[in-house]
Amino acid sequence: MKATKQFFSLLLITGLFIFGCEKSTDPQSDSTVLYEDAAESIAAAMGDESGGATENFADVMIAGGGGSLGTMTPIMDGVDLVTAGVPIYDSVSGWWTVSVNRSQQNNLVKRSITREYRYRFLKNGIGQKNYIAGNDTATTLRFWIVSGTGFFQNSRVSHSLTQLKGAWTSNNINKDTVTITLDSNYVRSGTDTITTRNMQRTHKSTLTLTSVNVKAPRYRPLLSTTWRSNFYNAISGTISGNYTAEITFQRGDLYKERSINRDFTVTVGSGNGTLLMNGNNGSFKIDMQYGYRK
Repeated sequence: MKATKQFFSLLLITGLFIFGCEKSTDPQSDSTVLYEDAAESIAAAMGDESGGATENFADVMIAGGGGSLGTMTPIMDGVDLVTAGVPIYDSVSGWWTVSVNRSQQNNLVKRSITREYRYRFLKNGIGQKNYIAGNDTATTLRFWIVSGTGFFQNSRVSHSLTQLKGAWTSNNINKDTVTITLDSNYVRSGTDTITTRNMQRTHKSTLTLTSVNVKAPRYRPLLSTTWRSNFYNAISGTISGNYTAEITFQRGDLYKERSINRDFTVTVGSGNGTLLMNGNNGSFKIDMQYGYRK
């Protein structure tokens, strides 16, 4: 009898252990999913055709090179349908203001976005109206994101943007290689619906870029189409910031909520980004063109 009781006690303990192990492998209780989800959102916020920071860098470069953001005619960004308001120059402040609308739909992405920008040309710290003013070519561009709205969707992420702001300085805009850095934090808030692992999660998130050091080839109007289509592949540098989100998990009748707050760094080059969160525990590859986690 004693041996029988010991056997059933051991069987019960073993069963509880197995149940506990099975429960711990539930994707919703696995922090790996949190990192994957954060990487999906960060990738969308970094990409070019997802309307992320790479596209914003391109706008900075176009304006800084005397391109369409500072003229009457908007540029066509690849297959995007682009419309822009007439740029308005304030002679008192020395700043241009322009609005840009973009829409795109293909087999990989669907998006519709609006941006309002202000920017100013300087040569050696002294403001001037245009990129080229008489014999003077500007050396620096100050670029301010006033506001932004939009929607983006790929096979994994559906993103609705609710807030966008930030400011950049673009140096050496008269040279072949231009450097883009932050003037003030780039802040992007919105809602991401992520579908992977046969689950759907919703992130109410804020991504804040706190450090940017990116190099890019100078915009050349005569080569604008080739330059723009290859831009995501030509930039290099590092981007650092913080990602926070309140996350709702849904799977059948199971319903859980979580939050995440992680610092991250993205190293960019050759069309890819290497994303690190929490040291090497969250390491992912990002496609900088389409804005998805590889």
